[in-house]
Amino acid sequence: MSSAKELLAKRLQQNTKQHSHAQRDQSTVAKEFRKNIPLSEIISSPNQPRRGFDKAELQELANSIEEIGLLQPITVRRTHSGYELIAGERRLKAHQLLSKSTIEVIIIDVSNEDAALLTLAENLKRADLTDYEIYMGLSHLDEETKKNKSKLAKSLGLNREDMYKYLSFEKMPDYIVNDLNNDPTLIGRTVATSIKKYLADYKLEYAQRSLEDAWKSFKAGKCEQTKIVPVAEKNLTPILEKSSEQILSQIHCNSEKVGKILFKNNKLKVDLNIEDLNQSDILVIEKFFQEFIQKKNK
Repeated sequence: MSSAKELLAKRLQQNTKQHSHAQRDQSTVAKEFRKNIPLSEIISSPNQPRRGFDKAELQELANSIEEIGLLQPITVRRTHSGYELIAGERRLKAHQLLSKSTIEVIIIDVSNEDAALLTLAENLKRADLTDYEIYMGLSHLDEETKKNKSKLAKSLGLNREDMYKYLSFEKMPDYIVNDLNNDPTLIGRTVATSIKKYLADYKLEYAQRSLEDAWKSFKAGKCEQTKIVPVAEKNLTPILEKSSEQILSQIHCNSEKVGKILFKNNKLKVDLNIEDLNQSDILVIEKFFQEFIQKKNK
């Protein structure tokens, strides 16, 4: 990211729990000015990764603002219908708790992509943001911004290894995603990475069912999050051993055996007794399996 973005990200300081520790950054950014605007004209950021806000902390912040005022304005950008919040949702909610009608803002001129990046950068400063919420923030960034992961990680103060771990949430099954949307604290990035690897290693349907059963055990409190994949693999082992070289079907044509379908070393194999095979035959076979795989993936 450009140095201007990095400077801006640094200056998006939130009021802390004590509020008195908030500071104004002396750096300046072009196309920025401050004013008081009605709370009713501000909409929340669609890029906000945080799924919930602690009511006690919000009340503590509201009490602090009531006592000593707002030390750090929130940051917004203009939209066609008012203003979109970029940084300072806790401060905005605290003002709402106090039934205030206006709030001091810093208005900046940024693109959709920069707004998403700045919202994430501001939220990463707080230690209570969950790994899944960080992933949600990353997922809102445009593809061009996400393309250079090393540069993006550096801009956000992350290391590249952690960046890839956060992005592992992208491969989670729907039932895990639904649970994480309700409770983003369920699993961290390391567990998400192990689940992603499990799904890549074991692609057959019974392996996915084994993972879902392990997830249910975790949700029921019968195992820790770090044991989800080991439990799934343990339940899977007898099936893999039993089917390490299991013939699933014999292929017949006109009452004559012409081949077999078998499962060997975690791979599905088709063995056909064909003496002569030309390029046209190969293309027909390839097309059949391509269409079959496409159908299975839908």
